[in-house]
Amino acid sequence: MDKNMRFVRCEVVDDIDIGWTDLIEFVQVKGAEDRSWTISAITANTDGAQTSLVQKQMKQLRKATGDHTFRIISVENPTKALDYLRIGRSIRSVKEGRDVLVKALNAKLKDYVAPKGNTVAQWVDRVWWEVIPSLREAELLALKNLRNAALEVVGVPLTSDRAAEAILKSILITLTKKSALSRRIYCEDDKTYHRENLLDWFRKEILFHEKHSYVHSKIYANKKTRPVLEVLSDITLPTGNTFRSGKLLYQSYSLKSYRYRYIAESLCTWVEEVLLLPQEIADIANLSTKQKFQRLKERLSTSLKGLEDFVGNLLLHAAIRSTHLSQPIPAALYVDHPVGVRILNNVHIVQHGTKEHELWIGFSHVYAGSDLSTCLEDLRELLYRDVAGNIDPTRDRILEIKEDSYLLKHDIDEILDTTKAFDQYSKRYRFLLFFGYNSALLTEPETHGHEVALIDQTNQLLSHFAADLDATKFDQINIQIYFYPVPNLNTLLNSVQQELEKYCA
Repeated sequence: MDKNMRFVRCEVVDDIDIGWTDLIEFVQVKGAEDRSWTISAITANTDGAQTSLVQKQMKQLRKATGDHTFRIISVENPTKALDYLRIGRSIRSVKEGRDVLVKALNAKLKDYVAPKGNTVAQWVDRVWWEVIPSLREAELLALKNLRNAALEVVGVPLTSDRAAEAILKSILITLTKKSALSRRIYCEDDKTYHRENLLDWFRKEILFHEKHSYVHSKIYANKKTRPVLEVLSDITLPTGNTFRSGKLLYQSYSLKSYRYRYIAESLCTWVEEVLLLPQEIADIANLSTKQKFQRLKERLSTSLKGLEDFVGNLLLHAAIRSTHLSQPIPAALYVDHPVGVRILNNVHIVQHGTKEHELWIGFSHVYAGSDLSTCLEDLRELLYRDVAGNIDPTRDRILEIKEDSYLLKHDIDEILDTTKAFDQYSKRYRFLLFFGYNSALLTEPETHGHEVALIDQTNQLLSHFAADLDATKFDQINIQIYFYPVPNLNTLLNSVQQELEKYCA
């Protein structure tokens, strides 16, 4: 699915207007069969003076701003004299025929110039003639694109013809309804189908059909809907600097008691995704249920020996996966990753709509002490050391171990290429730090109205963490802290350990 396409609208300026990132394409659809498309046919007036196909398209620029192109879609091939228009715009410079065609069109149109000053020669350079011989061929092409998009965007193979046809029908019905809206009553936006609206609906539709299918290939396609923690507040610096930011993670109380058990039970739903490799989750290795569970149990038992780090990594993983369109790369499971590089503990490809994909990498720290500011300073230096001393080995390792057959289509390979300096792509990286700590503001039983003080405290902690921005060479890298204050860390860790031990039993 082309990321550059932003919207489609019908019967607004032309038959179809396609909005691309940097231009609008005006499309004329000519569905008549047995029509001879000649120079005379496209320059002949159809409804009064200056109403030929060419002139109508040229005059569309009165209603549009910015760059533009044109397209004509017909059932029949144009005659040989118009063959030049069937050549892709990007390769026409090496083809002959332009000047002859421009001269012939100008002769027919008497050197017509549109109200905005655009000429016939400019129209020739910007138009492309596409031939789709039949309605069935158009349907088959649309169904093929739907299947490709299902894999690329959602990660689910759309194997059912009936499902694919139902989705296509729904899209066409939506476009038909929008095109039927009166331009005198409705605004341009009402008649426009935006990419974001289509993608949101498309994902839900594909996942609905996926529930009735036993075919899975992209194992991280589904965003889990049970978050462990919620975001109480997004934390920003008062200076407006966006290279340091934070999120205040929070869990509410129930009957004035902190929900330790809910957190512990919810974390167990993420264990498989954190501790198993993609091929193990997909069961490509044909593991029996018993073998798969035994492997998970062994890794979980090892992880419990470093419970604090494991719980922190689980919480960070869950926070990213439940709130973003993300795909994890389980780098920490590979024993030969660079020694001591903590930022490999959480690695995620994150999608932001039509923007380029980002790579989020980071680690967690659970702190039982009271000097939060000093601890954050130490963690900052640890993060700087990992980025400065190990970013290229880390990029190499991620590129080597990620398994694209289990991932949705992405564009992060270019930012992992160590032949290019990290600085060239630094804005597409986000370094994360999960920071769990005891907070006296969270009491047992609950003290009502603590949220405002909690947000104020977190703002102060972020400002302290970012106090070195004017003096550090790392001022242009994105660092985000996931702050997680808890009434009692020991109680939380004990609750999680009990649930995980049940999981292992």
